[in-house]
Amino acid sequence: MKVVEIKKGIIRVEFYKNNPVCVYEDYFVINETKYSNDNNDYVSEENGVLNKYKDENSLCVFINGNFEPVKVKYSFPTFFDENVWIEYSYSEDKNADVRFMEHGEETLFAIKTPNGIHSPRYIKDKSILLFNDPAQKYLLAYSKTGEFLWQYTEEEDELKINWRCIPVVDDVVVVISLYGARPKKIQGFNIRTGERLWIIQSEARHEPDTFFLGEDKMLYGCRGYVVKPGIGITKLNPFTCELNVSLIHEDEEFDFMPWNVTMHDRQLYFVDNRRGNEIGVIDVDKRELIERVPLNIKKKVTIGTPVVTDDKVYVYIDDLQELRVFEK
Repeated sequence: MKVVEIKKGIIRVEFYKNNPVCVYEDYFVINETKYSNDNNDYVSEENGVLNKYKDENSLCVFINGNFEPVKVKYSFPTFFDENVWIEYSYSEDKNADVRFMEHGEETLFAIKTPNGIHSPRYIKDKSILLFNDPAQKYLLAYSKTGEFLWQYTEEEDELKINWRCIPVVDDVVVVISLYGARPKKIQGFNIRTGERLWIIQSEARHEPDTFFLGEDKMLYGCRGYVVKPGIGITKLNPFTCELNVSLIHEDEEFDFMPWNVTMHDRQLYFVDNRRGNEIGVIDVDKRELIERVPLNIKKKVTIGTPVVTDDKVYVYIDDLQELRVFEK
């Protein structure tokens, strides 16, 4: 990789259809087109949907080159597609009134929640919605029409469900229970019935808390280590629960979080957060660190998750308000 462009003075970067949306003080740029932001709207991207808003009453979604207004009923929605989203509001008993919109068709239903809902997911090919709770103790499954399907509750007091990563592979839902930031239990459930298919009691040696789905339907993840120097890489078969864990590139410190990793093709991309910083690339088949590109930053800074396309790698450095573009 080599740097081909550095953009400075950027307050925030979002990515829309694999292209950076650069937000400056009073304007933002999409595909080299400049949009005024005199209203100081917040520009964000979610599941391939670019939107801007000051509050839920001013929400607009970017469609065919224009920002189109969206009318909400309850609250700011979670988008799954430009024309698919969910919104909800709580009653006094923390049950939720839900509005699910799909291509103009509205579905209203209620959810009985032990502690509210958080981070909804829509599994489109199954027509199933998954919900966490803010306390990270349960997972709920509902049909998109509001039919309750099943619930998993994490009953071990010291464990919490990792809401950031709940992979769904065919009919298998993978649930990772964490002790702090380390996985202690990994389970597979049938997405339609909630039947537990398998369980792994993890020793949390090198396993990451975040997995990425390969085109072979296997799950891959990695994490950096300082205490026992090196990089841990994991392959999980979601159908058989076979877990392949190994420590690669030993005897050197690495400081990156498993959720700040991107998988593209058969490679995992991470940004090391040590002083100086670097981009690293791991080949999941060779199980090797195959490329390292220094960023040459003198101080320790906060760096976002790398965004990877077929020909470029984008790295946003928040502390420097700087976007670096690398050519593969």
